[in-house]
Amino acid sequence: MKIRFLGNPELQAMRLPMALIGCLVTSAALACSTVALGPDEMTLVAYSYDTSATGAGFVVVNPAGANRTSIMEEEPAQWQSAYGSITFNQLGVGMPTAGMNTAGLAISLMWNDDAEFPPVADRSVVNELEFIQFLLDRAGSVAEAISLVDEVGVQALVPIHYFIADATGNTAALTPTREGLAIQSGIDLPVRALTNSSYDHLVEGLAGFTGFGGHIPIPLASKAVDPGSLARFAITADAAQSREMISVGEAFDVLTSVENPQTRWQIVFAPGDQMVHFRLADQTAQHEIDMSAVDFACHSVSLAANLTELSEDRVNLTFQPIEIGPLTDVLGQVLEGFVDATGLSPEIAGPLASAQLGAVSCRF
Repeated sequence: MKIRFLGNPELQAMRLPMALIGCLVTSAALACSTVALGPDEMTLVAYSYDTSATGAGFVVVNPAGANRTSIMEEEPAQWQSAYGSITFNQLGVGMPTAGMNTAGLAISLMWNDDAEFPPVADRSVVNELEFIQFLLDRAGSVAEAISLVDEVGVQALVPIHYFIADATGNTAALTPTREGLAIQSGIDLPVRALTNSSYDHLVEGLAGFTGFGGHIPIPLASKAVDPGSLARFAITADAAQSREMISVGEAFDVLTSVENPQTRWQIVFAPGDQMVHFRLADQTAQHEIDMSAVDFACHSVSLAANLTELSEDRVNLTFQPIEIGPLTDVLGQVLEGFVDATGLSPEIAGPLASAQLGAVSCRF
């Protein structure tokens, strides 16, 4: 995989795994979880982001009406954003781990050792994180997202899969296979949750638990200090059974039940209310973003809030133009956290930051 390092020919041939994201360093860190809770029209999407490296990153305002170009070198995809979005990004601008757009479409990723992206043929390409931004930029619903998945090829070096949900309560799991993306939605997605195993395997294992046909008790948070993928799926599936109204606080309680020593971010998306709630692992404060009050107009510089600068007494975020210096610093910290697993030097942080900032422009 090659990336277009703008303005730095010496680095243009460097092969870079573009999913240096949480949930990839060691087996102990493979613990991300997503679950849709509550009634269809008021669904809350709860996401736990877990990594053994660092919780550094940005909350990014992605504008509507922007031109985007993939930072991949060979046949980079180009598209225009129809929707604005709020995303949580550890590896820089345009490469989110999770997010929600102004139509209420929410997407998150999780590690899955069985996932395998198909070969790219006769299509423009994005990397596995840009794929999330591509769908958030262009799709207003689960159905629209599914209709777009074959428009681009995904060049990826790590096995991840995706959970998507929209403001009507529709959900889907997208799992890469050698033949293409396996899509499960509607009646093929009886449990609105996903962890770190392929969906069919999770549902098969769930049948052994109480309430789902078996006799294994649903794990309790106090007894599952570091719950595995199936245990977390059972916990979230149990919580998702009820379609009664659920509060944001109760959604965070579900995330507490699946947290582990690598938990870094806990996020609750409220598609119907256009609200984003989140808390960081080292804080008790709950931060929130009212997307109806966010300026999603296209500006010459992306807006973001640095997660490393949030404090307990700063609940309300202030989005500022993202500068290459702070972006480079955070990317360097993230790459340093993964250097033992990837061999990639933090020295590439600057060129990577430049490539990402240069990949977004406005239509004037």
